Amino acid sequence: KPLYYARSPQAGRLLFASEIKALLQDPEVVAEADEQMLFEYLWHGFHDHRVETFFKGVYRVPAATWIELPLDGAPASTGRPDVHRQGEGDPDGLATPLTGTAYWTPMLTRDGGDDPAEFRRRFRAGIERRLLSEAPVGASLSGGLDSSSIVGLMAELLEEDAPEARSLQGRLRTFSAVFDGDPIDEREYIEAAVASTGADTTYVNPTSHEFIAELRDFVWHQEEPVVSTGPYAQWCVMRSAGEQVRVLLDGQGGDELIAGYVPYQLVYLRQLRREGRYDLLRREATASRDVLWPLARRRLKQRRQRLSVRALLRPGFLARTRDPGYGRSRSHLKERLLQDLLSYSLPCLLRYGDRNAMAFAVDSRAPYLDQELVEYILSLPEDALVRHGWSRWILRAALRGTLPEKIRLRRWKVGFTTPEMRWIKARRAAFTSLYQSPSFQARPYWDGEAVLGAFRACCRGEVEESMFFWRAANVELWLREFVDRGAVQPDADVEAALSQPLPAGPTHRGGIAAPGDARVPALLAAADPQASAAAERLLAGYAPNEEKHLFAVAGGTVYARLPLHTDLVARGDDLDEVMRRHVTAHVAPGDLVVMAEKPIAASQGRSYALDEIRPTRLARLLSRAVTRTPHGIGLGIPETMQLAIDEAGAPRIVAAAVVSAAGKAVGRRGLFYKVAGADVEAIDGPTWNTLPPHNTHAKLGPADPDGVATRLADVLSDAAGGRVEFVVIDANDLTAAVLGASPGADRTLANRLMRDNPLGQGHEQTPVCVLRRLGSLPARD
Repeated sequence: KPLYYARSPQAGRLLFASEIKALLQDPEVVAEADEQMLFEYLWHGFHDHRVETFFKGVYRVPAATWIELPLDGAPASTGRPDVHRQGEGDPDGLATPLTGTAYWTPMLTRDGGDDPAEFRRRFRAGIERRLLSEAPVGASLSGGLDSSSIVGLMAELLEEDAPEARSLQGRLRTFSAVFDGDPIDEREYIEAAVASTGADTTYVNPTSHEFIAELRDFVWHQEEPVVSTGPYAQWCVMRSAGEQVRVLLDGQGGDELIAGYVPYQLVYLRQLRREGRYDLLRREATASRDVLWPLARRRLKQRRQRLSVRALLRPGFLARTRDPGYGRSRSHLKERLLQDLLSYSLPCLLRYGDRNAMAFAVDSRAPYLDQELVEYILSLPEDALVRHGWSRWILRAALRGTLPEKIRLRRWKVGFTTPEMRWIKARRAAFTSLYQSPSFQARPYWDGEAVLGAFRACCRGEVEESMFFWRAANVELWLREFVDRGAVQPDADVEAALSQPLPAGPTHRGGIAAPGDARVPALLAAADPQASAAAERLLAGYAPNEEKHLFAVAGGTVYARLPLHTDLVARGDDLDEVMRRHVTAHVAPGDLVVMAEKPIAASQGRSYALDEIRPTRLARLLSRAVTRTPHGIGLGIPETMQLAIDEAGAPRIVAAAVVSAAGKAVGRRGLFYKVAGADVEAIDGPTWNTLPPHNTHAKLGPADPDGVATRLADVLSDAAGGRVEFVVIDANDLTAAVLGASPGADRTLANRLMRDNPLGQGHEQTPVCVLRRLGSLPARD
């Protein structure tokens, strides 16, 4: 369980709490980022590995540690120089952590034997102890070996009517996250565990849309950045569990104790080489080749597409921090396991597990971390953990007959995670909006333009799917929630709050963009007070679409992006009149107005109900080969493919299909539209989340988009009393392309500012956006 502390220098007090948010209520505890911790997280992914937190001056009490503080006014001792950073100019030691005393220290030995029956006895005892509860108990079930083992032994205890199983209340309840249709989906293994135990299971199916919608709430409850988006899967499981049980057992700690991750097998092989045990090395390497070879291939691919994190961080930030090095053993298995158990892996898992559980009033318990079991496992020889190419050998042997063989003999593990990079790429519009926001671009830690460029290259498959993209986003959102806005609630009525019943769950804090947009006036104030005042007025008068920012940066300059609501445009509507009714009141000389191509095409009669189109046999055949996405059907139905054939001619479309198929065979994508042409690329199909009647219509791109843009620019310029330029754009949450523009319009700028699709992808009915230059961001080193 977490315990944090900070010191209040003026009052001479020591503050401690189980949540950092509580410490931040003291006005002397200022929410300030610890740059060294930020560096280690952004560079290495390290967090929760030391007593320092991401909040400067706030520290965690390590596990199995007590701190003694003199109450007679004597100065408290500070941290050891070899472990903790000493604060310069800090004679009272207020900027350094207190020295704790460990009351339990794990020891590595090899005298524990390798008896699976003894392991099973101790493991089962750990589960029995964690079943003791007056409230109903359930279990998290991922389909992996660790959680399935817990569920299997819980079912055994329930069948035996063991006293400890009374908290199950006669039935075994499990809770699982699944991802239908995704490569990481574990449903088949979960169902195998459920079938063998008779568990009453509840499934949750987290989605990328839900994740973005809840991201602020998630960041708020976590209090510090987390390893990946994976903890969100557990967040969803805890929410579901909280509706039925108050205690949940899960498999945290199993991988770190008994070498569950594939890289641990590589560490073991290096250890055998270091020890000169070449015969065993050869046998283990041969037996492990089916799991190590895919790991090697993945690392080789990453090396070829390596993302340079150094190139993304600002030189000044690098100069203010230091690289502590990797710090983990590469050739001593048990040392590596102990390091991950105490520092590099388990502490962060326990922290986010606790935060997820407490958000929904659930008590999360980890049987693998039973002290007796941990001490026993740490006494096992290495070959009890990895043997004959099998990781977690002793667990597999101990659970023979309890686990379904489908699970017991699994070679690869997925873990309790999400389809992270597929989610991030699918929601690239939201992440692009975040990365190009003034708040992100102005940070002193990274080069915002470089991060945005690298992310777009990642989405194109040109650089590795680096975890840095999540880390940077997580840090930005954390800064917005805690450092920029502060967590202090000065008007809170503490006594009244304590008398209120506990909330049923997290309070929704709103979308991710609002706190970032709120920073813009302050960011502009020093260099350009007028721009700051203009930003204030625009914040008061306009609201961005969901997940999108009202302000964006291009080339160091801040632009406002004002989405405008219009009537639904239909066939024959006069676009000049649409401009006069809905747009002219919002434009000023120098503005650049952007309009989506769909209403323009609709006004020209180039939008067709599906039943108006008669697909040929060729259209039906070719449409089957098209990949559909949630962001647009494209040519993935016969009707839109027929429009493409009518627009470009059958020979050209067939040629494009042949070239596309050949390109995919060698890993090149996007060749179809290079051959078919821009007019074909502009064809849109119906999508379920768009406004009627567009959700049942297919459309061609607009005719003469340059001419339309020029005419509408003149209409708006006359109304504004000065030049206003106009751009016609085809944008969705994946891509943006300028189809036409007035002669003086900056096409490149329009594309850059619209690539996160601020017009929206659903029912927003905001087909027009006014782009307005405000001012420049302050320079950073």
